[in-house]
Formats: sequence, structure tokens, C-alpha cells
Amino acid sequence: MGESAEPILCAVTRGPFTHPLMAKILATYGRRAFARSSACMGFIGFLDQIKAGANGGVALEIGTYHGITALLLAERFDKVISVSVDDEDPGRLLKRELAEFAGIRNIEFHDAKDNAEKVEIVNRLAFDFAYSDGDHTNDTELDFGLVKRCGRVLLHEVWPLQPAVWNLVCSLPPEEVTWCETDILAYWERRG
Repeated sequence: MGESAEPILCAVTRGPFTHPLMAKILATYGRRAFARSSACMGFIGFLDQIKAGANGGVALEIGTYHGITALLLAERFDKVISVSVDDEDPGRLLKRELAEFAGIRNIEFHDAKDNAEKVEIVNRLAFDFAYSDGDHTNDTELDFGLVKRCGRVLLHEVWPLQPAVWNLVCSLPPEEVTWCETDILAYWERRG
């Protein structure tokens, strides 16, 4: 399967690995499965706070890498559509394998070769929630422009170290933005 994690010598009683699925993936695949994942720190709790998927629906994720956040979204939404332009061979990534391992069947993965194909795919989709976690440096404006029509967008890397994301979120009406207090996430929901 994947690399083994160094043995964990004490009980995991806090953080993302208290979630049964995350603990199972860590035990089986080790830390490799969590490379570049945004599903750490406050992700799960923030999904609860914003009531993501409370009414089911379809979530679109832009940028998925190994698919950890797609798995967590799939527990909340009726369907998750993941569109990703990856910087390496998609066959080397674990997203499909992890979904199979977890027995999760409500994720549809799309590996776009470039932004033009990503735009083409996303423009054909219907969704009512989006998680934007693509190329923060180069594609923040493009990705937000693609997904904002749904009126509910969760963004990752919302901190001054990623000026494109930080500036975008700071430009939104403040009353429409919920900031995560324990992670670098922000949620925009269109009002009115």
C-alpha cells in the first residue's frame, strides 16, 4: 500500500486523527497519504461550524492531491466532484486508492491536464458548495471565478503567506465571510 508510519506510542486523543477514517488511513498508509493535505488542524471542526453538507447536495473540490479532504467532504455531501490539475502523474497519487480503501463511492475524480481543461470541466458542473484548494499562488482568482456562482465557497491557505488568497478573502464583504479561528480557512457565503 503505502509507507508505514513510525509507531505511535501513545493514544491519539486530539486533532484530526481522532476521526476514525483519518486514523485508519494513517495506520495503513502512513504520513504519505497526508502530504499536502489541508485536512489537519481545524478542518473537520470548521466543516461542522459552517454546517457544510447539512442538507446533502453536491460539493466541488478544486485541488485534491491524495484526496483526504474529498473523503471528509464525501461523508457530508451526497456527491463530491474533485477537479485537480496535479503537478505530477495522477497515477502516482492515492486519491482513487484511498476512496476505494475507505469504501467511499460518492466521489467523482477528474484529472485535468491544465487550467483550460479545468475550466471546461467545471463550467459543465452543477454544485451548491465549493472547496477551493488549488494552486494558491497562480490560480486563486481563476478558481474563485469558476466556483462563486454556487454562493458557498470554503477557501484554504487564507493567511498573509498566500497573498492571492488573503487579498481575495479580504476583498469580500466582511459580513459574508466566516473565519476559522484554528486554521487558515475562510468560508464565504453570498447573502441577499
